[in-house]
Amino acid sequence: MSNEQRRALGIEIDRLLGDQLSRVRRRFFVHGLGITLLMPAGFLLFAFGLDHLLRLPLPIRVFHTATVTALLVYGVVRFLRLPLSRRFAPVDVAVLVERAFPELHQRLVSTIQLKATIEANDGALLRNQSPAMIEQLLKETVAAARALPLERLLDPTRTVRAWALALVLLLTIFAGSIAAPAVAWIFVQRHIGYELAYPRDTMLLIELPPAGPELQRADHNGNTELTIAAGADLHVSVLAKGIVPTEVFLDVAAGNDQRVIAMQSRPASRFRHVFRRLSTGFTFHARGGDDETGDLLVTVSIVHPPQVATIKAQLKPPAYTQQETLVQSGGAIEALVGTEVSLSVIATDEVETASMVFLESGKRLPLEASTFTDDSGSIKAFIGNFLIEKADRYQIELAGKNGLRNPNPGTYPVTALQDYPPVGRWLLPDDESGTLLLPDALLCMRGEAHDDFGLANGTLTISAGKDRQQTIALATPTSSGALQKSITFVELLDLKQLLLEQRAADGVSLLIQLTDNKEPKPNSTELPRRQAQIVDAAQLFGAIGRNFRSLREEVEQSIDLQTDRSKKLSDLLADQPELGEQSNLEITASEVGQGRIQSTADRLHRGTMRAFDMHLWNRLDASPAAAEVVQAYVTYHRTHEDPITYQPGFYREILQRRQKGTLGAMPTILDPILAMIALCDQLETELAPAAVRTLARAQVARSTVELVQALTETAGLQAKIIALLQDLLGRLDEWNDYQDLVQEARALREKQRDLQNRTEGIRGRK
Repeated sequence: MSNEQRRALGIEIDRLLGDQLSRVRRRFFVHGLGITLLMPAGFLLFAFGLDHLLRLPLPIRVFHTATVTALLVYGVVRFLRLPLSRRFAPVDVAVLVERAFPELHQRLVSTIQLKATIEANDGALLRNQSPAMIEQLLKETVAAARALPLERLLDPTRTVRAWALALVLLLTIFAGSIAAPAVAWIFVQRHIGYELAYPRDTMLLIELPPAGPELQRADHNGNTELTIAAGADLHVSVLAKGIVPTEVFLDVAAGNDQRVIAMQSRPASRFRHVFRRLSTGFTFHARGGDDETGDLLVTVSIVHPPQVATIKAQLKPPAYTQQETLVQSGGAIEALVGTEVSLSVIATDEVETASMVFLESGKRLPLEASTFTDDSGSIKAFIGNFLIEKADRYQIELAGKNGLRNPNPGTYPVTALQDYPPVGRWLLPDDESGTLLLPDALLCMRGEAHDDFGLANGTLTISAGKDRQQTIALATPTSSGALQKSITFVELLDLKQLLLEQRAADGVSLLIQLTDNKEPKPNSTELPRRQAQIVDAAQLFGAIGRNFRSLREEVEQSIDLQTDRSKKLSDLLADQPELGEQSNLEITASEVGQGRIQSTADRLHRGTMRAFDMHLWNRLDASPAAAEVVQAYVTYHRTHEDPITYQPGFYREILQRRQKGTLGAMPTILDPILAMIALCDQLETELAPAAVRTLARAQVARSTVELVQALTETAGLQAKIIALLQDLLGRLDEWNDYQDLVQEARALREKQRDLQNRTEGIRGRK
């Protein structure tokens, strides 16, 4: 092979290597450019995200700008300038080709080395070199190089990936800038040192209460500091402008404790939350939509205001009550209307101002500071004076040195007691069966009345028709001039004086009027009227007869009932009772029956006393001793002021006087009734209660012996009750027989008078 042929093959190999070297440099440039664009673009998006979410401070933003610039410079130097500035020898390119195509078996590298040696010796072959071998190597190398798929020499995967990622980032930046140019421009300005805010779709504005007696507020540079009294509530409202989010949260931090509070949605694009009963400080800000921080960072500090330690009220009642001044402790005030109150409040801490606030009326009473000394030293109290006019509630507002007051002061009642009108009631005439009186009878009037502080006036008005009226004064001051708080009166009136010897068609009307000493306007009370009917003798005796027949019927029923219960008890004793359910049932039945006997005894006793009074006031007993009984009645009831209509003690006293002989006999009327009263009194107060007690003792007996003893004692008492009732029944029979005789005699007398009047009339006509 000639030198020209070898030179032609060498030129072809050089051109091949030169083309591949150019491809390598282009690949370095393209790959380096992709990496250079990828790094700052990625960090730029990262910086934008952080700044947009966290609103980074200026130093961080400047650091991000420097980082982007550094990444860009680093990419240019490291991935562009440095690879492109390196020199590559033909052997280096041949090695690259050999690595990509191992089927060359290093022939290309050997060819390049032989070619370089020949060129160094001006085309002459060196000693010990075979020309034929060299020529053959050149031919084979050139032929093999021509058949190589050189497009596979460089793997584009990494470059494509780098450019793909870079293009994605760049397109993201470009699209975002086109979609929100204002945001992009603000981002650029913020990263070159300007303090600008990003435009948001949502703006959250925190609305807080204004400064007041329970809250102090300081606003500065997007931060608000609140100083709140412990125990107060904090109402927080957030106004959403722009796109209103579905939810707004409060991010709250208290030391290491962090929590998220969902706010409640309210109309007009507002959200609300109330922090209840605050006790510790914390910070919070609003978050919702694309607004992550809201417009304010709120710091809440808690202070403890002064509170009430003790409350004392000195009460001075109205003068007309004649009551002494007293002191109430604890805050609750209970006093009569018109009472002067001096309130003293001691606080737990230093107080700047103190006020008493009435919740119902809305009045405010400033409390004046006053210092006094006791065993514990000098004490500062706050004093206020007011007059009780009506029921109310009050609170004590204490403001400390910092101006804050207790948000939850205690509420205390003011109970205004009323001076009620005087009260009273009739004792006689009673309202059970009406009062029947003959025209010449005595009218007995008894009653009671009382008032809280004093009866200024009390009058009893008795009226029997036109121009027949009489007034009696009931309440009069004592010898010392003090008013009476309670009175019990007994008054007797001879109806002949009131009726002027005439019979009142409608009877006698009784009215009691009471007036107390209340100032400035006294209270008055008018008791319901009572009526006393004026009847003739026939009507009166008819009513008396009906009353006694009613008593006789009750006595007969009681005898039957008591006899039945006594028989059952005797049967129980005959069967030798044992402790157990059966005995208890029998005893219970007897106990119920015995209770009915006791109730009947009360009615009989009351009925006989009423009958005694009816005969006494109608002067049916003509004996001289009856007048003494009337006087004894008045004396006894004025001495014994028990408000009882029929006082058994009076009838016992009359009976004792009769037995002792200090009171004359009243054999026709009053003595028989008095004997019946004594029997009813014994039945009601002794025998009937004793029988009930022994039956109750039998119910709780612990042994058969104790049970038999109690039942035996009861049987004895029941026998006495039967004997007493039979005695009473006999007396009632005698009384009824006597009354029947009297009635017949009266009827006979009336017939005789009628016959006489007719005879005289016939004589007159002749």
